[in-house]
Amino acid sequence: MALRSVLLASVLATASLASVIDLDIKVRNGYRTIEVDLGTPGGPYDLLFDTGSATLWVVDEDCNDGCPNVSGYTRHKYSPTSTGTYLGVADSIAYTGGTIDGFGASDILSIPGTNVSYRQTFAVATASTWSALGADGFLGLGSSTIAFKNTTAPFEQMMQDGLLDKPRFAIYQGTGVSTTSQPNPVNNGVFTFGGSHEDIYADGEFQWIQMESPFEVYKTGFHGVQGHNITADGKNQSGQLLNWYGDVVFDTGASSISISESHIDEVYAMTPFSYADLLNGYRPLCSEFNDTWSVSFTVGFSGEAATFTLTGDQLAVPGYVDDDHCFPPFNSWNSENTILGQHWMQNFYMVFDFGSFDPESYNIRLGIAPLKKEYRHRA
Repeated sequence: MALRSVLLASVLATASLASVIDLDIKVRNGYRTIEVDLGTPGGPYDLLFDTGSATLWVVDEDCNDGCPNVSGYTRHKYSPTSTGTYLGVADSIAYTGGTIDGFGASDILSIPGTNVSYRQTFAVATASTWSALGADGFLGLGSSTIAFKNTTAPFEQMMQDGLLDKPRFAIYQGTGVSTTSQPNPVNNGVFTFGGSHEDIYADGEFQWIQMESPFEVYKTGFHGVQGHNITADGKNQSGQLLNWYGDVVFDTGASSISISESHIDEVYAMTPFSYADLLNGYRPLCSEFNDTWSVSFTVGFSGEAATFTLTGDQLAVPGYVDDDHCFPPFNSWNSENTILGQHWMQNFYMVFDFGSFDPESYNIRLGIAPLKKEYRHRA
């Protein structure tokens, strides 16, 4: 309790320094990143922002064979700077798509183009299986309770240090779409710490979804998925609502939508595609992703659930072998939970609001609004 009081005192004492920080979002081989400086003198690190984890990590300067890199990018590796210290702890993180091992460290993190600078704890990877990652590491946005040993999640640290105007961050992912022919498109996405810009990006009001407590990642209840299509005579037709026991996780570190392997066939039956055909090598043409069909997800806790519908063209992601073919919209995985990843979230303006700077008073909600036409992604 004493430590928390000190943190809150720090927030109050530095309120005049609170900021709304906007960072450009880059697209690198399909990975979306933001840039921060780490160390003194600071070096630029492009980090994958990930709402599905909680640790900031970068690669150690001496990690070569243990940290393979086939991304096509030269990674900026961390070496001790004049303000850096090691924490004397080792740990590992297992993600759905890879693992890292390493040790804890502390150094000054600065936001380029601002006067924001503070001390951040993070992990230095001495082994990593993220060989294709088009980034220098991760910037986890979940709860410090699941972070690398003895480290604090970056967003929570910024809140505790009184650096932010509001206890929220917001994401407009941008119009850039990474394809086979153009893996690094020009992008206009904006990641905002300490505020949001719904007046610019949102087409209408937010639907607010309560997140699960105690907070680890951004998870809420699942109430079902439903398919819709326009028949040959122009009539709208909806299928049966499909529901199962599980939760929904909003994860910017994931690319597509992950569906329980127990229900993947039924979900694909709501689309023009057959899961069995996809397993046998069928490659969907991007022309098959159009506005004659759509899929709705109903999420949230009982009494407050909201439904979000995306048409086929909003789920189109070119680059499945070539730019004429699009990636299948759903992945199968061995969990009853549903992951709504980057390809789903890029159709919305997303605000992750904590409701309080005090961890004991968090009331975490996710605000979701459709994008204005000029800000929608273009496949």
